[in-house]
Amino acid sequence: MLIIQDENKQFQFVIIHKKDDPCKLSDGSAGICTVSGKCAWFVTNVIQKRLVPYRSVVRCGFNRNDEIVCCPPTSLGSRISRKASQACEHFRDSTKLSFLIVGGEEAEEGDVPFIAALGYESSAGGAEPDQYEWGCGSSLISPRFLLTAGHCIRAARRPIIARMGILNLVKPELDNMQESKLKRFIPHPDYKPPSKYNDIALIEVDQPFKYDDYVNAACLYTSLNDLPPSRLLVASGWGLTEAETRSDVLLKVNLTTEPLKQCDQEYRTAIGPQSTKLANGVIATQYCTIGSRIETGAAAGRRRDSCNGDSGGPLHFLDETVSRFFLVGVTSFGLGCGETASIYTRVAAYLDWLEPIVWPDSASLMGG
Repeated sequence: MLIIQDENKQFQFVIIHKKDDPCKLSDGSAGICTVSGKCAWFVTNVIQKRLVPYRSVVRCGFNRNDEIVCCPPTSLGSRISRKASQACEHFRDSTKLSFLIVGGEEAEEGDVPFIAALGYESSAGGAEPDQYEWGCGSSLISPRFLLTAGHCIRAARRPIIARMGILNLVKPELDNMQESKLKRFIPHPDYKPPSKYNDIALIEVDQPFKYDDYVNAACLYTSLNDLPPSRLLVASGWGLTEAETRSDVLLKVNLTTEPLKQCDQEYRTAIGPQSTKLANGVIATQYCTIGSRIETGAAAGRRRDSCNGDSGGPLHFLDETVSRFFLVGVTSFGLGCGETASIYTRVAAYLDWLEPIVWPDSASLMGG
């Protein structure tokens, strides 16, 4: 590897590879050495939109006068195989590329454009200001389908509406808001409560959502490998705050990956070997995260975390190289707000189940 210093005293990394060799992007993920002009991500994000600084591009070398860069595989159409990855190519570019609920902060417009609040019939009989009770979150993965937790659509109490494009559930931003009634509920066939395994479900909406600056779909992270600890993850929802009160506004919190082995040991100690929730411990179809400790205030000593009411909501990361949000997990459960690692259903483990439902034909891959 060569380290080059340019005229602005900025260091650039050049990995000596040939065209079509595998390489590693700046975030550690896999790429393919590609002539820069044939890398759609490079042309769009570095040259045209200037969303990514040139100095952060990993270069493989040169082929005569052609610069060869490390290109994300999702920008190379011929290399895409999974339907989830093909659909991702047709999603609207995210215009808001910024990322920070116990210990969390309020989200801003466009921060989490794929999150949808699920509304249930109100036990108060439709009392104002809203006729719904908001109990779970979900993520838009196509114009017609939401991904959520299995326990959010139990037959005894199922949501009736999904609301998107808003931050405040009590005083929604009406100009940005989109709503749709819910048409079909598809829990994973192996979800058997009270067990927390296979805690994932699809919801088909009655009217498709339209993509704009406030409503957009999330791409699905297709790798079964854990993300590196250096990769910042975000959990979002309208759950309980550190003051144990429900949040009316959308909150987000930064988390990092906790290895499954460590997470499993933590839960076995906390809930015991006889638990019906995790009879086999934490397994490979689940994903664990941990937050940093809060140093001050009422929640001092506890960890930043997703919390009650965030069930079904997204665990995601932002890939600035392709201007896309990637959904890693669906919030499943934890032992207490900010007490232990949180457990999510690992989305990549369920692609074989969900892809034929969400994208049954080529028209659906194009957003139809």
